[in-house]
Amino acid sequence: MGDKKAEYTQPSPTADLALSCLARGDAEQAESLLRTHLRHNPEDAQAWHAMACVARAGGKAAVAVALASKAVGLGAEPFFYLTLGLALLELGHVEEARAAVNVVVLSTPQDPRAQDPRAQDAMAQIMEKMGRLDEAEQALKKALALRPLEQVRHMTLAAFLARHGRAEDAAVVSARALALGGEAVAAHNLHGMVLEQAGRLAQAEPHFAIVAQAMPDNAQALANHGAALFAQQRYGEAESALRSSAALAPAVVQTRANLGLVCLAQGDLHMAEAELATAYRLQPSDARLALNYGTVLMDLGRREEAEALFVQAMHYAATTQDKARATLNLATLCLATGRFAQGWALFEARKTLLAPPLRVASLPEWDGTTTAKTVLLYAEQGLGDSLQFLRYVDAAVQKAPINLLVPQTMQRLVQCLLPRWHGRVSLCTPEQAAMADVRCSLLSLPYVLDMAGPWAWQVEGAWGANPTKPVRSKSVLVGLCWAGNPRYQFDLRRSIAPGLLRHLAGVRGVRFQALQPCADFLTVPIPVLPLPEGDLLAMARVMASLDVVVSVDTMVIHLAGLMGKPALLLNRYGGDWRWGGGSVVAGTPPGALERSVWYPSVQIARQPAPVGGKASWLQPLAAAAQWLEQAVQAKSSG
Repeated sequence: MGDKKAEYTQPSPTADLALSCLARGDAEQAESLLRTHLRHNPEDAQAWHAMACVARAGGKAAVAVALASKAVGLGAEPFFYLTLGLALLELGHVEEARAAVNVVVLSTPQDPRAQDPRAQDAMAQIMEKMGRLDEAEQALKKALALRPLEQVRHMTLAAFLARHGRAEDAAVVSARALALGGEAVAAHNLHGMVLEQAGRLAQAEPHFAIVAQAMPDNAQALANHGAALFAQQRYGEAESALRSSAALAPAVVQTRANLGLVCLAQGDLHMAEAELATAYRLQPSDARLALNYGTVLMDLGRREEAEALFVQAMHYAATTQDKARATLNLATLCLATGRFAQGWALFEARKTLLAPPLRVASLPEWDGTTTAKTVLLYAEQGLGDSLQFLRYVDAAVQKAPINLLVPQTMQRLVQCLLPRWHGRVSLCTPEQAAMADVRCSLLSLPYVLDMAGPWAWQVEGAWGANPTKPVRSKSVLVGLCWAGNPRYQFDLRRSIAPGLLRHLAGVRGVRFQALQPCADFLTVPIPVLPLPEGDLLAMARVMASLDVVVSVDTMVIHLAGLMGKPALLLNRYGGDWRWGGGSVVAGTPPGALERSVWYPSVQIARQPAPVGGKASWLQPLAAAAQWLEQAVQAKSSG
C-alpha cells in the first residue's frame, strides 16, 4: 500500500464471517476468528473494523474507537467512520462523533455504500444528543426516503417522534411500519406503546395482545397487555395478565399498581389494598402510588392513614396536576368526614384539572361578593353534581344577577326552576356565556359563599303536567336504576348486574319503571317498563308519577332527592363523599336505614363488606325488598 492508504479496501471474507457470527450473537467466536486472522494479516482494514464492531457490541466503546481508528488509518471505507462516530457518541464525544459521521454523509454518491441510511440514522442520533431536534428529524426522514420499504426506517422515526412528545404523529408513522409487515412483533409493540402515550391505550390492546402471545414469558409484554385490557374494562382478563406478569417480575412497581387498580375496579378492596401497598412500598416517594394507596385506604375506612398519604402525595408531586389530584382526594376525605370548611377550600384544586368552558375561560372569577355585575354560573363534572349544587343558586341570586349554563339535557328541567329565583337567573347557551362579566363553577359556590355544612333542598310540583301519566294504580310504582355509565372506569363498583334484580321479584304489589336506558330487557329478570326517550325534564315527569325510587349512585338518586321523592340509594362499600358520615343522619328507630342530609327523602342501604362481586349486593337488595314491602303496606293502609 506504500505511504498512501487505499481509496477502498478489498473485501475480507474473514471479516464478513466474523460479522455473521456477531449478528447471530456469537461474539466470542467472531473475536477469535479476527484475532487469529489479524496476527497474519495486520493490514486488513476490514478485519480491524470488524473487531471494532465486536468491541461496540460488548459495550467497550473506548476500545472500539481505537480499533475503528486503526481501520480508518488503513482504508477509506465510509462505514469505518460510521462505526467510529457511533463509538465516540457512546463515549459522550458528540462533536467528534458528528465530524466522523459527516465524512460518511458527504461521501461521493458514486459509492453505493454512501447511500446507506445508517449514516443518516447515526447523524440523527448525534443531532438528537446535541438538542438539534429538527436536524435529527430531517436525517431520519432522509434515511426513510432512501429505504421507504424498510420497516425499521418507519419504526425509528416513530420512536423518535414519541420520545419528543409527538405521540399522534408517531402513531401515524408506526401504523405505516405495521403495514409493511416484516418484524411484526416489534412493530406491534412500538405501535402499542405509541398509542398508549397518545392516551389511546384501549386501542393498543390488539397490538399488545400479539406481543404477549408471541412472548408469553416476557413480564413487560404481559404487563402492557394487562394495562390495555384494563383500559378496555375487561377486568378479569386484565387481572390474569397482570398476575402472570407479577409472577415473573414481582418487583415491577407499575405492574403491581395496575393490578391493584384492577382489583379496586372490581370492588375487591382487600386485594386492591395488598397490591397498592406493595407498589407503594417499592417506591414510597412516588406521589401517584401514595395517592392510589390512600384512595383504597379511604374506601376501607382507614381515614387517618389515607389522609397522611394524601398529604405525602401533595409533598412529593412532580407536577401541578399530580398535586391537584392529591389535594382533591384530601378534599373528598374532609367532606366525607364532615370537615366541610376545609374540604371546600381544598376542593378548589379541581380547577387545575378541569378547565372552564372554552368560551368563558378569559372571564375573571367571581369571589362571592355582592355585585351588580352578571355572574356566569356553569356546570361541571357529572349531571348528579350539577343537580346537587343547584341549591346554591338560591344564595347566589342574593349576591348578583345570574346567567346559568348547564348541559343541554338539563335545560328544560332548570327552566322549571326559574320562577323560584324571581327573574334574577337567566339560562344561557354556550354561545351567550361570554356575555357575563365574571364566572364561577356551581361546585365552587359553597366555598365562595362560605356555606360550609350540608343542607336540605328539594323542589316539589315544579315540573309541569305529564301527558303520559298512568292511571292511578293500587300497586306501588317503583322507579328502578341499577347501573351507571358503563364508560366510567370504576362503574362496576357502583352498578348491579341485571340478573341480581331477581332478589326483588318476591315483592308483591309493585310495578317497576326503568329510570335508565337498557339495550336488552331480556337480561332483566323482573318485568320493567322501559324509560321513554327524553331529557331530564322528561325523566322528572316520569318520576313524578311514581311512588318511590330505588337506585344506585347515579344522577337518578339526585333527581329523586331534588324532587322530594321517597328513594332508596343502594350504595357501594366506601361510597362517594356526599353519602359519607358527615352527610347522613342515623335512622330511627336505631338500626333503621340512614337518611341523607342533602336529600331528606333519600335513605341509604350500604354494602356491608369490601368484597366486590355479586355477593356484595345481596344485603342491600334484601334491604330494598324489605323497604318496598313497607311501601306496599303503607300504600294499602293509606
